[in-house]
Amino acid sequence: MSKIIKKALIIGIGGGADIIGTIPSKIYFENLGIECILGGLPWERYSIDPYPGPRPFEQIINKKIINDSLCWTSKKTRTFDNLIFSEVKTLKYVKNKILLVNIFNSSDKIADDINSFCNSKKIDMVIGIDVGGDILANGSESKLASPLADSIMLNVLCKLSKTIVTKIGVLGYGSDGELTQDEINKSLSIILSKKGLFSTIGINRISHKIMKKLINNIETDASRLPIMAYEGKFGPTKIRRGRLEVGVHPMSQITFMLNPFVILKNISKTSKLIYNSEGLLDSSNLLISNGYPSELNYEINKHIKIKEVNNIK
Repeated sequence: MSKIIKKALIIGIGGGADIIGTIPSKIYFENLGIECILGGLPWERYSIDPYPGPRPFEQIINKKIINDSLCWTSKKTRTFDNLIFSEVKTLKYVKNKILLVNIFNSSDKIADDINSFCNSKKIDMVIGIDVGGDILANGSESKLASPLADSIMLNVLCKLSKTIVTKIGVLGYGSDGELTQDEINKSLSIILSKKGLFSTIGINRISHKIMKKLINNIETDASRLPIMAYEGKFGPTKIRRGRLEVGVHPMSQITFMLNPFVILKNISKTSKLIYNSEGLLDSSNLLISNGYPSELNYEINKHIKIKEVNNIK
């Protein structure tokens, strides 16, 4: 017999504006009578926050610490240098409470802390939302650029699933430009063959209205394309300030609800590689040393180059 779900935690697991991608799932589950709490990572793109990597909790003010891996946000939450996270901007447009996840910790620690929080709040289900679909990468894709956060959080969801219902939601179908539609199709076909698809969720008028407000206040590419798809846009469009071109099509507005273990076992080599890592830095180093990209490494190198240029000037 399936467990009755009364309360869910929905986390944007890729950082940046993935919090926007939680909205279709939030609306869907709330329509079923399920209370939702939202969450995300304190990690904005380097073009928005010129600080390499996610922000540690020590740099965040006006937060309420829950445990080592979680804190509550408020409309006054920001970094000491006045960066306002996408999650904080989202608070204006939803009635839900929103958490930040400390991704510096190991996946074991994050899973334990989320589990403790879920027990205290009587949460029955945790969903991780990836916008773009790069969580479906096997690691060999030529344009894969940011597998680190997704791989860590996929491991967190898998470890959490021992005690609570967990799902991975994939929205955007290539909207971040890291996987081609053919590469996503291949991964999805494998997942479906292993009975790893739970359901699909579309954008509706309510979620569209909220997301539209959010993208007017939060800089994003990947979370913008699903809205464009819902509005009937079709064909190639530029993202990443014109550097990449991706396709918008009707499937772009669909969230695929998937089994985390099926993704880990059959798709994600990067998640397997860092499954037992000691934390963010260890995970990043493992990816780099084994020939995989890391968004943390990219941001650190970019930061160093910018500092060198500024010093020359």
